[in-house]
Amino acid sequence: MPRIARSTCTDATSRSFRSRSTVLEIRFKIAEIHQAAHDDALYRRELAEIVRIDADAGPERTARTRTFAGRAALVLADRVYQEFADVKLRQPFESSLQEKKQRMGAAIEAMDRLVAYEIAEVTAAATYYMAEVYFDFSRSLAESERPTDLKPADMAEYEQALDEAAFPFEEKAIRFHEKNLELLRKGVFNAWIEKSLGRLAVMMPGRYAKPEVSIGFLGAIDSYVYRSPVSPAPTPGGPAKKTPPAPAAVDDSQVGHDGAP
Repeated sequence: MPRIARSTCTDATSRSFRSRSTVLEIRFKIAEIHQAAHDDALYRRELAEIVRIDADAGPERTARTRTFAGRAALVLADRVYQEFADVKLRQPFESSLQEKKQRMGAAIEAMDRLVAYEIAEVTAAATYYMAEVYFDFSRSLAESERPTDLKPADMAEYEQALDEAAFPFEEKAIRFHEKNLELLRKGVFNAWIEKSLGRLAVMMPGRYAKPEVSIGFLGAIDSYVYRSPVSPAPTPGGPAKKTPPAPAAVDDSQVGHDGAP
């Protein structure tokens, strides 16, 4: 290719990259205007358009376009998480559990998609939310509405079965929050990593709620291999339909996570 033609092609490509990035930057500012005006519908529509434009960018996709799209996708994913968290486990248990599981699957898929942007802040946010999905499910099982027709002995068995079903999900929540700490060893620190550390201080105060917890201290923590949090939606068991109707134990191996340590 002649030098002039090659130069013209390169300039055109560079302008195209800058144009795509500029478009997303403008749209992001428009989205912020809608947010300030409390117009949630237009705000979310603009964010979804930012995600779409980046996804369709092909070779014009850059770290800058992925950053705008990743931040937009994070806001949209937060809504999916909130919809999951809003579902409470009430009687009849089986029907509310089914809805909770469906929204849990949607939340996990939304967080999985965030990791593909390969933006450290967005990845840390996705990991934080993944941990909170598992923690919320654990708490929801433990705090679920109890049947009113059980005898004391049967209720005790029901309570024990709920605790056994909830425990593996709390363990997963801890492991995902600990994964965020691995980013510290890569020189990354942001609000999401700090939030994970705060949650660990509540869940495991003996290990994390100490004044000496610092980046130096964290370097001594057992190493956790940081990988993309990709997982199918878990399929926890609900209350058994025999007497007493205690929840079936959840086999944690059935809700494994590809990113789990």
